[in-house]
Amino acid sequence: MRAIVIHEHGGPEVLQPADLPVPKPSSGEALVRVKAVSVNGFLDISNRMGRVAFARYSFPHVLGSEHAGEVAAFGPDADTALAEGDQVVVSNRITCGDCASCRAGREEACLGLGVIGVTTPGAYAEYSVVPVANLRALPAGVSHVEASAAIVNGPLAQHQLDLADAQEGDWVLIQAGASASGSMALRAAQHRGCRVIATSRQDWKRERLAELGADAVLDPGQEDFAAAVKNVTEGNGADVAIINIGDPHLWERTIEAVANRGRIVTSGAMFGERAAFNARTFYEKNETIIGVRTANRESTERCWAQIERGLRPVVDQVLPLDHVADAHSRVEAGMNVGRVVLTVH
Repeated sequence: MRAIVIHEHGGPEVLQPADLPVPKPSSGEALVRVKAVSVNGFLDISNRMGRVAFARYSFPHVLGSEHAGEVAAFGPDADTALAEGDQVVVSNRITCGDCASCRAGREEACLGLGVIGVTTPGAYAEYSVVPVANLRALPAGVSHVEASAAIVNGPLAQHQLDLADAQEGDWVLIQAGASASGSMALRAAQHRGCRVIATSRQDWKRERLAELGADAVLDPGQEDFAAAVKNVTEGNGADVAIINIGDPHLWERTIEAVANRGRIVTSGAMFGERAAFNARTFYEKNETIIGVRTANRESTERCWAQIERGLRPVVDQVLPLDHVADAHSRVEAGMNVGRVVLTVH
């Protein structure tokens, strides 16, 4: 089969075409004919650079975590209602099912959490082998491209907004709203009837966020940022804030911009790991900070129910698999608004 592999960590140039044997599914696994695979800034690009601490693989390795396609075959003992030829979406999380977190339905905290493309071979190829339990039928009216763009960020946004108890009419502040996760959170918040304040430091991205229907678009670097948020929200501040960036200055401004009893949700902490804030402000305003590693099975089901009701991700660009280096370069340079997706078959 045609595939893209890495023989070492490095820049986009380490992504090389290869001809590999079609993998065979073992017990409880399925062979998927890949139709589309999304480019993830962490699971693909940081992984390509050797910056994912929990990665487990040897070279050559096939990247690609979030994909959709068609069931080509099943291994032995496949317990599923799906059949060969069915169009499917592939969840990228591989959980142990036995630890206390898994038994409690909080698979996102699984002690043995694995990720397709990071701890197993991925989907930058014509075929992938995945657990049968990770398959779900592609919803009617949803393309493989759209599905692959929503696999991680859709359930994540659902989980973030659920844990923050975001309600219809609430103001939701989304920092870095033009990113793949930020744009999905924007769409998910809009879909549940929330009002959205989206931010970006770049003019052209703020224009795009306005086109996507954000109720307000702000530059998080402006000196009066908290005052601007309060001006938009009639002096109250944001009910919910989503911030996935570990920039101390941005964190301080986010906390200042949140309303009394506001909820701040964070996932990933890209571009830094330490954040500072005024503890008195946090205490006096009864604010809550919620850390979310990833989605779980329950939030994933709720997300796909919303997708069936019309929720869609923001797709930035669609490229063929052979242009994977260009796709990585675009995301790495921050030129995307939403997901960049590769098509295979």
